[in-house]
Amino acid sequence: MRNISRSVALLVVIASGGCAFESHPSGPGNGRLEGNGAGFGSGDGGVEDAGLDPTVSDPTVSDPTVTDTSTPDTIVQVRPEDSTYVVFVEPACTPGTERSSCPGTSCDPVTLTCTTMMLASRATCESCFTDSNCASMDHRCVWMTYQGEPFPDKQAGFCLKVSEPVVTVDGGSACEPPFTVPLVDRESPSGGTTQSYCGIHETITTCLAVRAFHNRLLCPSGRDDECPAGGLCRAIAVNGNKTEFACTYACTDDTECSTPASNVSCAGYCGG
Repeated sequence: MRNISRSVALLVVIASGGCAFESHPSGPGNGRLEGNGAGFGSGDGGVEDAGLDPTVSDPTVSDPTVTDTSTPDTIVQVRPEDSTYVVFVEPACTPGTERSSCPGTSCDPVTLTCTTMMLASRATCESCFTDSNCASMDHRCVWMTYQGEPFPDKQAGFCLKVSEPVVTVDGGSACEPPFTVPLVDRESPSGGTTQSYCGIHETITTCLAVRAFHNRLLCPSGRDDECPAGGLCRAIAVNGNKTEFACTYACTDDTECSTPASNVSCAGYCGG
């Protein structure tokens, strides 16, 4: 009986030190730049309600007073309110079980939870959680910054083309406008080796702003806050010779504004 009492006391003390873990996704909205594209935010990258399945263990104490008979003068008082639940949260998925755990959608390699973002559904400079979100095989999901800070956060990235070096005298790359700014030694949420990518000037703009300009997103009131982060609202000709207030972005060269199909000038901002 003495050994049993000591075991109960030890079990109660250990159980009272339990802890709980909880995970919540986060991310900004205002990334829906195309009518048929999945916008970045709680609607397309969130964790589903059933993503976490906690297993609860309840260390119940039947006797509120347990005496340690090995030290007769010491009484260990265990109150029910001191007891806590020990919660174990199992991951909903891993990158290796993505196809079976998240049919048709991706597994976030950071939170290990299924997202609602479809596989192979994201174009260049569109938000993503993992490489498998990118539609092109030569693209990866890359963590990016804006004005020196992680953007949109430390969880999500953007699909960018891997920059393959071109054997030329000037050491050029295979990057096409408007993604002509090299991003060197970048990491992907999916892991793997660091690589170079065809990107943008992260100090002055974002992928959201670049896509808004090329998708001809208007800002009728003429205010910058009508455009995504890193965007500018300026009076430019977006439809032939008709001048309208439209979202654009800061630039340093024409190639940062153009596309393989059209040339756009840069005068401090694209279309200026």
